[in-house]
Amino acid sequence: MQWDWIRVQAERTPDLVAIEVGGCRWTYADFDARVGRAAGWLTDQAVRPHDRVAVHLPPGIRWVELLFAAVRLRATVVPLNLRWTAAELGRVLRDVEPAAVITDSQGAQKVAAAWKGPTAVVADDGAPFPSTASLAAADPPDGQDLQSILYTSGTTGVPKGATIRLEQHFWAALGSMLRLGHLPDDAWLLCMPLFHVGGQAILFRAALAGTRVVIHPRFDARAVAEALTDGSVTLVSLVPTMLRRVLEVLPGPVSPRLRAVLLGGGPAPPDWVRAARARGLPIRLTYGLTETCAQVATEGGEVEAPDGAVGRPLAFAEVAITAWEGPFRPLPPGAVGEIVVRGPQVTTGYWKGAAPGRFSPDGWFYTGDIGWMDAAGWLHVLDRRLDLIISGGENVYPAEVEAAIMAHPAVEAAAVVPKPDPEWGQVPVAFVVRRSGWAVGDTELIRFLEHRLAGYKVPRRIWFVEQLPMTGSGKVARHRLRAWAERGREP
Repeated sequence: MQWDWIRVQAERTPDLVAIEVGGCRWTYADFDARVGRAAGWLTDQAVRPHDRVAVHLPPGIRWVELLFAAVRLRATVVPLNLRWTAAELGRVLRDVEPAAVITDSQGAQKVAAAWKGPTAVVADDGAPFPSTASLAAADPPDGQDLQSILYTSGTTGVPKGATIRLEQHFWAALGSMLRLGHLPDDAWLLCMPLFHVGGQAILFRAALAGTRVVIHPRFDARAVAEALTDGSVTLVSLVPTMLRRVLEVLPGPVSPRLRAVLLGGGPAPPDWVRAARARGLPIRLTYGLTETCAQVATEGGEVEAPDGAVGRPLAFAEVAITAWEGPFRPLPPGAVGEIVVRGPQVTTGYWKGAAPGRFSPDGWFYTGDIGWMDAAGWLHVLDRRLDLIISGGENVYPAEVEAAIMAHPAVEAAAVVPKPDPEWGQVPVAFVVRRSGWAVGDTELIRFLEHRLAGYKVPRRIWFVEQLPMTGSGKVARHRLRAWAERGREP
């Protein structure tokens, strides 16, 4: 099989547009040549096959060229989160020991403080990489090549590098295409960070299908809303907070060309989903993880998911529910347990063998998420196992409570954690970020929740904060919030 998909598309459909950024367009023939130049430039930086190259850049043509140049060179990309501090960058760079770190003028100072090894500073000015010739690799890419190491820290703050092979991206992209469909004139809108798997997955899906990707270097709700209404894109992937902001500025009806809005990356309040569908947005709820190359279960569109479900498993993905303790034992429909996933799109481990207990000898990946499957095969995701609150013998799922809190129009973000209680063992408490220009007090918010949640689920205390603490990979640092709650922290 030919694993250099950009080269394949350049030979098959050279004149079709591959990448669009800021109004500039590159056909597959153009992009193929630029990827070759980028691969040659990486060779100039002493990057060799199977070396690791770390990328600390915002989304743009440079980032995308480097991604596919590394495939062509058979090197491994290590995406670096632009929000990481120098200390966080240093921990990851020392862990992977890259042959080179690629950054720009905005990130150069931070990278220099974190890493004393080889570094190259580039300008994303639209010009090709300054290599004199395209790479002529002796060995073509292989599906077993380690394509990327994607660091994910969950909610604990301890980073682990998920090792993703090129063939795992292939199976993930193919499963997504089979679920969402594929049209010759499809165009993906990419407004997700490229240091997360969700952004990279869009690029690999488009490369495999030979379709266009429209890249927004940063998320701008008005720009996204305009793209969804003017017919310039047919597919987009959003997280719930992005969806909410787009709904607030959507100027009119969406284009009939818009086929799917993938919505995942966290709990979506049902009110938001209903509001989006009422505006004509073809929402496709989805569930996935870094370790599974994004999607695992997704709505297909033919039948709307029942309340609380995120979709059915994609082709090639096995999803099961197993008991928390003991060997793998699939539970019957309706039973709550840990979600496990198996298939060719699932990573088989982390860099340097971290967290081996999450991978079984027979191929199951233990996600750490709580959920259940109904009799019709729909997956319902409740929460993270470590986040579960047990109050007086009742299970409280923070994701459910957070979705209820975020349904209030004055709330920008919310996180719910347990607080020790002498009578109930634990009780839920919440940390809430108000939206700019909005006012809401704890009494009003609790009354709002009392009409939506059982009494034991309503937070016993609400603290309003300027922002939620985040881990290096952009998830809420719940371990810090739990410590604040135990101390009875007042913001």
